[in-house]
Amino acid sequence: MKSILIPTDFSEAADNAYLYGLHLANHLDLKIYVLYSYMSPVLSATHGGQPELLQSIYEEIELSKFDTFKKNVAVLRKLAAENNLDPNNVVFLFEEGPLVSSVKKTIANEDIYAIVMGTIGASGISQAIIGTNTVNVIKNVTKPVLAIPTKAKFKPIDKVAFTTLFRDKDKPALQEIVRISEKVPFDVYCVNVLNNPDYIADVLIAAEEWGKEYDNANLEFVFLEKEETVENTVNKFLAENKIDILAVVKRNRNFFDRLINASLSNEFVFHSHIPTWVFHEER
Repeated sequence: MKSILIPTDFSEAADNAYLYGLHLANHLDLKIYVLYSYMSPVLSATHGGQPELLQSIYEEIELSKFDTFKKNVAVLRKLAAENNLDPNNVVFLFEEGPLVSSVKKTIANEDIYAIVMGTIGASGISQAIIGTNTVNVIKNVTKPVLAIPTKAKFKPIDKVAFTTLFRDKDKPALQEIVRISEKVPFDVYCVNVLNNPDYIADVLIAAEEWGKEYDNANLEFVFLEKEETVENTVNKFLAENKIDILAVVKRNRNFFDRLINASLSNEFVFHSHIPTWVFHEER
């Protein structure tokens, strides 16, 4: 049975992602793993007999962290019940080590389909606002990551915007989006910003081919004239069309990183309430 992995630090943002993930799992019939990882401080022995003392300190730290873990698991179970969600299909994991390493370990041991993580959202996704954890997971783990701003409350998904250059490497992400839209019906908008006049004809031809290939899918192709920047143009489309989820493909020199930076000065307060679904480019 495929599963969703939700890393948590038991913050408000993480709790919101947990509720969003529970809703999503119920709709897609997925299992959930909630992962809490912690880092022990690095201590050094300075004289004979100290190693035994250090071992005792580390054990006390682990016990304290585990006590925090148990208390917050109870809080999450109560939170699910208060929102009429069934937490019985949730497995809670307690790990010592860096977050990315713990996430990779869980992926290796379990059939993880995607990762759901919370973001802090007044100004949207930015490395300063989101914190480094979600950014690091996106950069170092190849599974899709759904980043959930604190203001994003789960509601039926009606519209998903997928930004694309109509390259073959974008197709696996679109195929996955279309597959899910067959289980949870929503409209998919393939969005392209016409950034270079020299390639407009190529883009339109590629879009026509994609339309034939996905003839039975509920797709709409949207071509936008660039206004100031590509990122601002996409932000405006999201706001005006009340998009529920933005899906992007992370590339080496990628739109995602630029979108992060653009959101800081963008008048639409990008990502304050729109989850972002990040896929990795096929190699």
